[in-house]
Amino acid sequence: MTEGTMMLLPPAAHLCQTCGSDHEPHLPHNAQSLYYGMAFQMQHGRAPNWIDAMAHCSDDMKALWREKLIEFGVDVDAGEVNPPRKGRASR
Repeated sequence: MTEGTMMLLPPAAHLCQTCGSDHEPHLPHNAQSLYYGMAFQMQHGRAPNWIDAMAHCSDDMKALWREKLIEFGVDVDAGEVNPPRKGRASR
């Protein structure tokens, strides 16, 4: 098997250069962003989660986002990025 290389083009200048999304600097990065997922994986060797995406935020902002993500069914502490799909049995 031959190993390949991958190049990831940077986001447009007006977007967050970390996650490639349009958000205010005090808000979390978009943990669901394809760009953020690929860039983070290349740098850290694992997929990002919401805890990673909120790392730069204030404690108040982290608490607010954690509360809302949990309301949507995301298990933040387990590293989930998306809520479980409806109609699918949990594992």
